[in-house]
Amino acid sequence: MFKFMGFTNWRGMEVVTPFSGRAVRRLFVLVILLSLCTSPMSGVSADSGWDAALDEIHNLYTDYTGLQASLKSDLQRNQELRKQNNAALAAVNKQLQATNAAQLTKLKAAAEAVQKKHAPLLDQYTALSKQITAARKVSNLKSATVLELKRNKLKAAATAARAEVKKATSALAEAKALTAAKNKPAKDALAPITLLKKQIAAQNKLFSAAQSERTEADKRYKAAVQAGDATQAAAAMKLSYNRMEEIRTMTGQLYGWEQQISTALRAAELKLPK
Repeated sequence: MFKFMGFTNWRGMEVVTPFSGRAVRRLFVLVILLSLCTSPMSGVSADSGWDAALDEIHNLYTDYTGLQASLKSDLQRNQELRKQNNAALAAVNKQLQATNAAQLTKLKAAAEAVQKKHAPLLDQYTALSKQITAARKVSNLKSATVLELKRNKLKAAATAARAEVKKATSALAEAKALTAAKNKPAKDALAPITLLKKQIAAQNKLFSAAQSERTEADKRYKAAVQAGDATQAAAAMKLSYNRMEEIRTMTGQLYGWEQQISTALRAAELKLPK
């Protein structure tokens, strides 16, 4: 998720700093208004539209800073829940991987050892069968007979070797099936998380886009204040405010999905194999 960095400073003062009271806020707004009034006025006339823009900035300021503080709190809340969910998901997956892990490791090693032990014999037996088939295709009956005698001499040993390999691999397959059955209830409880994470990823893209637009609006606001252009400053401030409202709405949706993930994780934890 995009990390919220706060609003661009206004004439060197940090907006997100807590205010001591209404008087301090009024004084801060006054400083901004004075900066607009005293900045170079080239190309900007002090008409009624310019005065109205000053009023817009004054009237929006309290709502702006309040929304900014709320958004910062919401983002921190989301971050904490997401962090908890990621840790819980990792823990659940670790426990699922641990189900019958020692037994599976032992059976896998046994199956691999048996296969390695009998590989030379079984490879030789298979190769002889292929050579016999090739000899018969070219009507080389003498060669086919010799090869068949060699293969048949190995037949009993090859049959026993295949049976031993099958027994070891079947034991491993059975253990894997049993493990999957034990883990199924918990994995089924985790299933909704995949879709929720996709929704979160898609929302984060929209979130980042809105945040980028807001950042650009903040830059335009600062530039307009420095130029003494109240009209442009008010427009940029309103745009930043609107984008911040959109961001907060998305933040609420993201939190709701994280809560659903948290619920799924609690259900999965209860269904983990004992």
